[in-house]
Amino acid sequence: MSPRRLIAARVAHIPRTTRAYVGLCLASLAWASAFILGKFVLAELGALTAAAWRHLLAALVLLPFAWRGRRAANWQAALIPLAFMVVCGGVLYPSVFFAALARTSATNTSLLIALNPALTFLLAPLVGESYSRRGVFGIALALSGAALVITHGDLSVLMSLTSAHTGDLLAFTAAVIWASFNIAARGVVGHLPNAMTNAVVYGIGCAGLFALAAPQHPWVQVANASPGALAALCGMVVLSSVLAGQFFLYGVHAVGVNRTVVFVYIVPVLTAIGSAVVLGEALLPAQIVGGAAVLAGVWVTTRAPAAAGHAASHRRVESPVGERAA
Repeated sequence: MSPRRLIAARVAHIPRTTRAYVGLCLASLAWASAFILGKFVLAELGALTAAAWRHLLAALVLLPFAWRGRRAANWQAALIPLAFMVVCGGVLYPSVFFAALARTSATNTSLLIALNPALTFLLAPLVGESYSRRGVFGIALALSGAALVITHGDLSVLMSLTSAHTGDLLAFTAAVIWASFNIAARGVVGHLPNAMTNAVVYGIGCAGLFALAAPQHPWVQVANASPGALAALCGMVVLSSVLAGQFFLYGVHAVGVNRTVVFVYIVPVLTAIGSAVVLGEALLPAQIVGGAAVLAGVWVTTRAPAAAGHAASHRRVESPVGERAA
């Protein structure tokens, strides 16, 4: 047996939920790395330009894997939710996110977009997943921890989030768009391989992003960028866009939307730690306390009993999408 088949056989013996949670932890690390690498990228490239190139490179990396899994695709069943994912995750979310960041503070933007898992949890009944008391408590605990990490313990920031702030409204809209993307993913993961789903979202999305970035001359910017900035951009593509995207969709398929999306709360904690080590930013006591609350909230939510609706959908789709895409 070849080393690759031997590794695959050993991984196959690990329970699917365990694989999903390990993958989601790695996805959180990859997403957190994107914030640090993004500091180096945005020092030389415009925001929309960076997003457009990131989507294009990610689509090219995923294309061979997507082509390999083409026979497992059920396009007819996935077409409508996939189109919704392309519009939300490929074009609208990055566009609205950068528009919000240009009009309000980074703190307000990150705090409001951190509402994404809570909004996803609220929308989850649309795809057959129901609420649980333990899940609601875990969401509330994790959101409180995320607020502490993002605000550095100065919760008075929450009082400034009024409807009069256009940027704040855009940031909230971005969170709603991301939550809608997560919900739509539930209708796709059982019908398309993960690599194919992400390749389509990134591939079509990059066309829209390049159109939006045209005034920034994205081709000229990337031609003039330093090797360090380009290496950071490639790191974002491989870690955040490709690997994290694969692990995220596998998690949606294996353990449901509610339990998967709560791992987003770990990202601010890991980002704070990484920033302290790599960028020399101070790690405040409030961030440590908030990080503990985030991890506790993730644990509570992932320990919550599976809802009946999710169990039924889980039985209908027996083979993991991640395995078919490998």
